[in-house]
Amino acid sequence: MRRFGLLLVLLILAPFAAAPANAQVVALGDSSTRGHFLPASQAWPAKLEALLRGRGIDASVANEGINGDTSEGMLARLDSAAPGGTRVVIFMCCGNDNKDERHLVGDHLGNIRTIVERLRARGIAVVYSAEKRDAEGTAAARNAGASWCGWSYQGVPPEDLERSPAGVHPTPEGHDLIAARMLPCIMRALARRG
Repeated sequence: MRRFGLLLVLLILAPFAAAPANAQVVALGDSSTRGHFLPASQAWPAKLEALLRGRGIDASVANEGINGDTSEGMLARLDSAAPGGTRVVIFMCCGNDNKDERHLVGDHLGNIRTIVERLRARGIAVVYSAEKRDAEGTAAARNAGASWCGWSYQGVPPEDLERSPAGVHPTPEGHDLIAARMLPCIMRALARRG
């Protein structure tokens, strides 16, 4: 009976044992990733790292969000944002694409597809989360090989979203909810990449 219990524990933990020490995860996005004027420790990438470590996964989560960024900007900085050693990229996109005359993007769908394809060609798992209900962008990411992790603010109640002239952004409590929703997606991506 004791052997059965040990075997059961090993089977449950086996998918997560594939994540090596210091697995590198990159959160690529805009202000919704950066934390829109919050300290970095209150943004969801830092909270996700703490949740992963709480599960015994020694993973670093780099916050590569830039306020006001578009898919064009993310594509232009992709290689520096996801350096060698990156295993998983959480691609949270593209709330700023074509939202006003300062954020015009010529090939929104092509940028999404190219970002995912370039990362996948490097052997990097991509987890996609759309900032707005962009079914075409989501389809482009998924068709290029990204796994889907829901809408960015999915499950975040209105009281945990702040509205300002810069747009809608999560509060620190909203970032907690985003990190918790991302956790199983990233754990699965790290296990698959082992």
